[in-house]
Amino acid sequence: MAVGTQVRTYRDNGAEMEPLSSEDLVVRQQPIDEEQWLTGEDNTSDVGKRTIPLERFQTLERVIRDSPITVDPYLELARIYLHQNRYNDAKRILDLATEKFPEEEQANFLREEAQINRGLQLLEESQKEHDAEPTKLTLEALERSKVEVNVLREKICRARLVRHPEKLELNLPLASALENLGNPADAIQCLQHAIRRPQLRAKASLQLAQLLERAKRVPEALSAYRKAALYNVPPPPEDVKYTAIFSAANLAEQYGLVDSAIRYLELLSEMQPNNQELAKRLEALRKAEL
Repeated sequence: MAVGTQVRTYRDNGAEMEPLSSEDLVVRQQPIDEEQWLTGEDNTSDVGKRTIPLERFQTLERVIRDSPITVDPYLELARIYLHQNRYNDAKRILDLATEKFPEEEQANFLREEAQINRGLQLLEESQKEHDAEPTKLTLEALERSKVEVNVLREKICRARLVRHPEKLELNLPLASALENLGNPADAIQCLQHAIRRPQLRAKASLQLAQLLERAKRVPEALSAYRKAALYNVPPPPEDVKYTAIFSAANLAEQYGLVDSAIRYLELLSEMQPNNQELAKRLEALRKAEL
């Protein structure tokens, strides 16, 4: 997997687990900057198809052994290794970089990317092994990999929040990791931090509602779904609004709250007036109410 181009999604106790993906709103980028490719040549071609000359690796490794006075050689070599999915090699180089240049944010950031991608790599391997041979041992290995990824995810999010306390969006993936690790109370607290920022509050409220629903806290979950869908300034993204109302309708119907379910389905019908499935479902609920 080229870093940053694909989101691996796993299921863990009913919760989505997407470690440090762009969907998590974590600062993330391609490890290799196409604008500054090694020689500056052929910037229009596919980076993934380029071959790095062996001499270039040897030159960079030699420069690093000679203890350069800038962080640039470390970053260049690390980006190459990251792009090639050689996460252990990338981490080895970035360990040296962060030891010599501890205040360099790019070195710290890429080191964390190497760690999380290696964790994802191991998780994917564990998943494949369990799919191919579903035994108690492979299941235990898979569960262990999930825990390790979430522990790492929590550690990285907290570290980035220490370095960048203004990045409240990091509370969203942190909350997801904490919930998957069995700490829903701490996860709720993280989401409440994120809700303070207007640009985040719809998505944070939706994530909070989903967490509360999994915890069987139905009234609180419905309230959070309503907030996610009905914020005025700024209004929620259309997909967040639809997901929140749809989820609230399902939850209300599941618990026999027919009036509430009808109201949510009416809101959905306003958003999608030509959706025949919604129309049939709404009609059936109205008949059931009578």
